[in-house]
Amino acid sequence: MLVALTNGKAGRLKSEVPSGTSWRQVFRASEDLLTASVFGRLTYLDGPALWTILRSTFPGLPDYRMVELLDVEFWPRWLEEGEESTVEPDVFLQFQVGDPAVRIDVIVEAKFGTAPAQYANQWRRQWTAYHAAREQEGEDVPQNVYLMAIGGMGARAPLHVERLLKELGKQDLQIRALAANWSDLLESLEDFLGKSVVRRDRRIVTDMIEALALANYRQVETLNTLPAPAQKWRMEAIAALADYDFRKTP
Repeated sequence: MLVALTNGKAGRLKSEVPSGTSWRQVFRASEDLLTASVFGRLTYLDGPALWTILRSTFPGLPDYRMVELLDVEFWPRWLEEGEESTVEPDVFLQFQVGDPAVRIDVIVEAKFGTAPAQYANQWRRQWTAYHAAREQEGEDVPQNVYLMAIGGMGARAPLHVERLLKELGKQDLQIRALAANWSDLLESLEDFLGKSVVRRDRRIVTDMIEALALANYRQVETLNTLPAPAQKWRMEAIAALADYDFRKTP
């Protein structure tokens, strides 16, 4: 929430929001508040823990044990090359990984919900604006740059990514894209929480899980995942239950 406020992304309450609406309901309708709450807390983790969660969510990331988060910027504004307009990805992360150290830059584009909402033109604009910004600032572009799309991928994220990259390929643009839904990140957080013994990390990850739950992303256990009863039912008990007339229950 603080990240969204300080970056001017908390917005204003719309006039159609009824008086007395809870902040819980407002949060559930805000893509930026969810992004700030989750990624803001992700960056509180040490580099290796953060990388572990990201790799679990986006398996296309390379495997490194030595990881340092150099910088994070929420909603940076990059001027498009040869244009007066700007683009605004949701998060920009810069890492130093490995030994000898190399840099990895990650552009994050977040969408709310599960319906397909990521689109090729936005990826193209962010990718080209990133490279233009690095050139303007006199910085070398690292060998490894990723566009990480989360949310808005539909039920079959790999196919959606393939379609978008094919569309970009027609424009002779090669983007190294990674994609997942918020539910994939939730699964990674749950897995990390089950293995972590660092209390600070557990508190941070629990906060993120609660933020995702508030936005209606939850892990649901189906009946077939419940443990079987320790004692088996006797045949006479099963017969009595089958013959019982529930209509006579007061």
